[in-house]
Order: sequence, then C-alpha cells, then structure tokens
Amino acid sequence: MKIILASTFLILSFITGTVVFGAETKRSAVPIAAVADFAGDFSGEWQGDNGSSGTLKLTFKLGKDSAWTMEAVFTYEGTNVPTTTKTVQIEGSKLTALFAWEIQGTAAASKLMGELKADQLEGIYESTTTEGAAKGKWKVARKPAGS
Repeated sequence: MKIILASTFLILSFITGTVVFGAETKRSAVPIAAVADFAGDFSGEWQGDNGSSGTLKLTFKLGKDSAWTMEAVFTYEGTNVPTTTKTVQIEGSKLTALFAWEIQGTAAASKLMGELKADQLEGIYESTTTEGAAKGKWKVARKPAGS
C-alpha cells in the first residue's frame, strides 16, 4: 500500500509539474532562456509616494525545482530591514513578488511589481502595515559579476 501511494504521488508530481514541500514560493513559468536575465544581484533605490526613500537589494536564484527564489533587503531611515519572501512569480520580463518584514515590532508586507529591461529592473510597490498602506516606485540595476 505504501508503494502504491508513493508511486501515485510521484506520477501526479510529474503530470502536474510540481511537488509541494511546504514552501510558499510559487513556481515560475519562465523559459530557460530567461534564467540568465533575472538570475543575479541587483541594487538600487525605492521611493515612497509620501517622500520616504531608501536602498533596495534583490537577489534572484533559480532553485532545484525550477522555482525562483528572491532575497530582498531594504533600508528605512538608514536601517537595514531584512525580509521573508512569500512568493516570486516571473513571466517573461515581468516580476511580481511578495515579501514580509517588520520594523520596530510592526509587521508589514510589500508587493513588488516590475519589469526587467536589459540590466535594469524597475516598477512599483504596495506595502500594507497595521498602520495603513503605502505605495511608491523602485529601481535596481544588476551588479557586475564579482562585485
């Protein structure tokens, strides 16, 4: 019986093209040619509609299961704010990502939406906190290899 269940799970995994291991990262439907386009380190800035601003660093990697991973760190009032990536979706040159973060005990989440053009990735963000919502723009450039 255990062999039948394991075999059924394996066959269904191959048919659907996904295996769920409890991760929240969504699988990307990106052609292999686009892998080199997004993979790597990007650095730049974000600016809120309310005048706030800071730096933004994004790192993209393609995981073993063909799911994109993203690490994001931004600064707020000069302090590095680590994040926890919840989802990454890359379709062609378009990015949609959601990450959670916390500042001074206030939990929040930000959704990045953008597009990659050559070595520039830019777009808009929407953040939600217990204190309200914020919107703005962001722009990052690919760091040269080895820097």
